[in-house]
Amino acid sequence: MLSCLKKPLTVGTLLVAAAVGLPGVAAAAAVAPVDLGTLPGDRFSSVAAINAGGTMVGESYPQDARLRYHPVKWDRQGRISALPTLGGELGSAVAVNDAGVAVGWADDANGDQHAVRWAPDGSVTALPWAGSSDAVVISRTGVVAGGGSDSQGTYVSVRWAPDGSVTRLASLPGGGQAIVTGITGDGALISGNAVDAAGNQHAVRWTATGAITDLSPGNQGNPGATAVAINDFGVIAGTVTEAGWPAPVAWTRDGRQVRLGWPASPASATPRAINRAGVVVGSGYVDFAQYRALRWTAGGVTVLESERRSEAVALNASGTVVGNVESVAARWDADGTETNLGALPGGEHSWATGIAPDGTIIGYSDLDYGWHAVYWPAG
Repeated sequence: MLSCLKKPLTVGTLLVAAAVGLPGVAAAAAVAPVDLGTLPGDRFSSVAAINAGGTMVGESYPQDARLRYHPVKWDRQGRISALPTLGGELGSAVAVNDAGVAVGWADDANGDQHAVRWAPDGSVTALPWAGSSDAVVISRTGVVAGGGSDSQGTYVSVRWAPDGSVTRLASLPGGGQAIVTGITGDGALISGNAVDAAGNQHAVRWTATGAITDLSPGNQGNPGATAVAINDFGVIAGTVTEAGWPAPVAWTRDGRQVRLGWPASPASATPRAINRAGVVVGSGYVDFAQYRALRWTAGGVTVLESERRSEAVALNASGTVVGNVESVAARWDADGTETNLGALPGGEHSWATGIAPDGTIIGYSDLDYGWHAVYWPAG
């Protein structure tokens, strides 16, 4: 989890519209990724999350016409171990907190999918829900959120307390389907997206009681809004629709919407992550042909890579950003220095997908066959 700030983000320091800035720092030389490998007998792997202690979780699977995901974790030295399912073959670990508790989904002996929690020792617990379910996020305090199918077959959002007790998160009036996209470190607030009675998607926020707040009720003329990520102070990054295109926004803890700096449509942009300081990263189209990695701060928006196709997908508390440039993983330091992260031997492409507080980066790379999960050590 990310380290604590001395004071919370305020409306005055929240990202505001400003002129677009271009980076002026030269790219650094490539560094090599470390291959995280697979379980014995498997050929591919992917890593979904890393915690502050360096524990990583994800999945390993064979080359097969039917994807058979096996949940796994790696220790900070990159050693892989299988995580148990509920008696079935399939599962996937998608998040891990700093206590080493991982969450995801696993099949039982009948092939039914359930949200699960793995303890640091690897033991698995099914989280209660009547239908199929999955867990997607876990807070520092052990609160888990995800979703499940209700009695009508509609996918709804769900919260599990550390003791396993379950709360169905409210849907919008007349609506049904809802998904979770993030959770605060204390588990008090959850971000997500929900569909209204007309089938339009809204950005929403839930409290621990399951109560829902519609963050985009005034966007009916241009239906469609997304909540992508939430930081520990309850600030949410996402998009609203403007003239048919996604426009980047943030919502403060009290629900006020702030437009992030970027030219109007058709120059669209989509945030991907937000840190505790309120810095947002994502990607946007300068025009139809120019897709660029972006960073928003209180001073405005910066194009991290101005000449090549690129995207930014994650950042840590220090402001280090990761993503990719023309299908090769990249890192941008807080001063804008870009580093090519390279690929595994035999491969040409790689993708960075996450970063730990100490700067360790996770992602995946192709090889001369398929792809493997990788990490780039801090430093």
